[in-house]
Amino acid sequence: MELIFAHQVGFDQLKNEEFNYFISASGYENRCTYLIDNVEINASNKIALAFDDKKNFLFREKNDKRFYDEGFEFLEESAGRKDKIDRMLDEICTRDHDPHKIRILIDYSCMSKVWYAGILQYFISNELNIDNLEVYFSYTSAVFSEPIEQEAKVLLSPPVGLLKSNTITGKPLALILGLGYEKFFVQSVIDKLEHRIMYAFYSDPAFDSRYVDRVIRNNRRILGCLPDEHIIKYPIEDFKQTDALLTSLTMKLRLDYQVSILPAGPKPFTLSSLLLAARYPDIEVWSIETGHPPASYNRNPTGEPMVCKVLFSNDEDSFL
Repeated sequence: MELIFAHQVGFDQLKNEEFNYFISASGYENRCTYLIDNVEINASNKIALAFDDKKNFLFREKNDKRFYDEGFEFLEESAGRKDKIDRMLDEICTRDHDPHKIRILIDYSCMSKVWYAGILQYFISNELNIDNLEVYFSYTSAVFSEPIEQEAKVLLSPPVGLLKSNTITGKPLALILGLGYEKFFVQSVIDKLEHRIMYAFYSDPAFDSRYVDRVIRNNRRILGCLPDEHIIKYPIEDFKQTDALLTSLTMKLRLDYQVSILPAGPKPFTLSSLLLAARYPDIEVWSIETGHPPASYNRNPTGEPMVCKVLFSNDEDSFL
């Protein structure tokens, strides 16, 4: 299917829509159930993607019970895989339904990158018998907490394409980093990526000013080696402005470079990167393999969720 548009909509729109499917994640964080705790979502079918490990860790049991009580079906999947999610989407998209429109709400707040990237990949890689597919991606931000000290990240293998396989164009590599507040990028990882030019994005303003301080502190070596014009601040709560900044840079770079984005920062920036790559087949979004499972710790919800509405269609001409 073709991605027709993606834009931010008001949170209140979730209260007024009728969804065919509501897909959320049951994990370890307290914020997993924020939407069902605070909003009456009108959805015919509800599915909870549940991590297949640490089932007694932190808020996992509480979250499972809450989703179960709300009538969610459960699908267990590894954080680093999406095979079962692909089969779930096959079933959703081949069921008897109105071929003109399907509307899906996805709360990706507590999903792994592989999961929500895999959902996007499925829709852009398949010709589905659906005229208009509306997908609402909802993200609930978290109360600031200090990042957990972890072992330095070590690149065990070449980066993996989150949305598509890594392509070889013969052009030099332009690397765009999406910085987070954990010590994710170390110089040894960056050096192995054999880039010709590098840019870094980070959120400022962010949901909490302390977050910006930690981003700068924990990425000071990376930021210190870049010229000022290669460091780009974006407003995390403004999808349109973030998308404009990222799109403008990549459109300029792709004339002479193979552009690859490596996001480690907030999930809305990763989603923006994936949506950009979905529109332009030569742009990649990478993940790196470190041999360590993603850190699991609690985050409490705060503020109003950010919602991005994405429209897919097999008939791009009807929107021209």
